[in-house]
Amino acid sequence: TEWHRITCFNGLGKTVAEHCERGMKVLVHGRIHYTKWIDSMGNDRYGCEIIAEKVDFLSRPKSAENENPELVDRDDEIPF
Repeated sequence: TEWHRITCFNGLGKTVAEHCERGMKVLVHGRIHYTKWIDSMGNDRYGCEIIAEKVDFLSRPKSAENENPELVDRDDEIPF
């Protein structure tokens, strides 16, 4: 597993906060933003985040799997 820091602003951030749960698959469209700062010890530190412009939900939360099986993520049905 590889983790990425994603930042969402305004209405997109609210939508993601309300509907996204850990473990869900999402597709993020955006731009990469690199930062550099000096920590309290005087060392150069670097960071990278993705500024989201669009987020598509590719799977449903685990709590919703039994509600409508047609909407649940099916890895074996991906055509590629």
